[in-house]
Amino acid sequence: MKLTKSLLLASVAGFAAVASAQAADLPSKKAAPVEYVKVCPTYGPGFFYIPGSDVCLKVGGNVWGEINYNMPYSKNDAQLGTRTNMGISLDARQATELGLVRAFVNNQVSYRIGNEASGSARNEGLAFYSNNEVAGAAKATQFNVVGMLQVGGLTVGHMDSMFRVLAPASNIGLDGWHQPDLTNTVGYTFSLGNGLTITGALEDSTVTNRQGVWSSVAGTTYGANRLPDYVGNISLAQSWGTIALSGAVHSINTSDRVIGTEYGYAAQLGTKINLPMIAAGDYLFLNGIYSSGANAFSLRDTAGDRASQNTNGFGLGRVAVSMNDLVVNSATGATYKAQVYGGAAEFGHYFTPTVMAHLGASYVKLDWATAAQALNTAQINPASMSRVNFGVQWTPIKNLRIWPDFEYSRVNAKVASNLGNTAEGAAKKSENAFTARIQIRRDF
Repeated sequence: MKLTKSLLLASVAGFAAVASAQAADLPSKKAAPVEYVKVCPTYGPGFFYIPGSDVCLKVGGNVWGEINYNMPYSKNDAQLGTRTNMGISLDARQATELGLVRAFVNNQVSYRIGNEASGSARNEGLAFYSNNEVAGAAKATQFNVVGMLQVGGLTVGHMDSMFRVLAPASNIGLDGWHQPDLTNTVGYTFSLGNGLTITGALEDSTVTNRQGVWSSVAGTTYGANRLPDYVGNISLAQSWGTIALSGAVHSINTSDRVIGTEYGYAAQLGTKINLPMIAAGDYLFLNGIYSSGANAFSLRDTAGDRASQNTNGFGLGRVAVSMNDLVVNSATGATYKAQVYGGAAEFGHYFTPTVMAHLGASYVKLDWATAAQALNTAQINPASMSRVNFGVQWTPIKNLRIWPDFEYSRVNAKVASNLGNTAEGAAKKSENAFTARIQIRRDF
């Protein structure tokens, strides 16, 4: 019995040893290595490597709401306006043999109602000054999509114009800082070292054609889009601040077959001076501009659209003058370009690291030749607009901002005109406006 038991135990042990040896020879399936998200410090905070690639990605966005008070001119004018804005951005960057390759997308959607006048091309919405709730509701929802691809110095996409040089803190009407609408652009930037860059770009002129053509013969307007806008920018960034010069050439192709192609142009000089000797983060913005026959570059954010009439954009309440780029006397073939010049300044001061105040002022003048004015004094009407803006930004925690903002505006025209907008009363030569806004914004 003992012998039998010993033989059985030996047999079991032998089978176990053989099975173990065979199992060791079988291929085993190992668990896939875990790919942890790694920080990508090369391009600044917030970037991380997309797992399995050498592409760095940053995900961002914003949500903000605001309420506006605007001075009403009649009972048809909304006194209050509200806005909610939501946005998501993606920024993907990769170092390659062609240089930095970057893809950037920023989708913004705003819902606005009432008399919401604190929008602009730069700030996710086209400014409008509705004379009633119906006109305002027509532009209640606004989508703005920015998308661009950069390969080395080459930039292609739908984005801000390369004409833009600086951005101030205030953004009720942008306080006289000049920027056309978002547009399709292809440009190239040369980095010359020591903070000096030079950019040249071709930009779709469809949006800059919106300012219109006035003719003594009814029906003459901008013709088809034939040539892009030619834009250049030179910028120098140093420890003391930044200085930048931009210029643009704009083709005015009228629908009148007798009138040849005219060319408008604009030039802008802006600087930001850092003032750390006063307080950390303090600054002074200065900006000057001149344009001839290219109002979109000089007046777009200063005046914006008035209701939905793109050529009636310069004015307040019972004062409204045309923003046409060109006046045509069809009887003689003579043409006259709008002349615009202006300037703006803004000072920002940090009382504490979380409380900053900004004070800005601007002036812009739209002028015409005397012969052009004689054709239609109501339409071809020189005018000026002055603005003073004050705001306080409180950042109780990082990327959360509470921002009350106030602005006083005054427009003066040579002759009384409201371009037929009788709902706001009789035409006037001058008008004042006061706007107050409080915004709460979270960025991430």
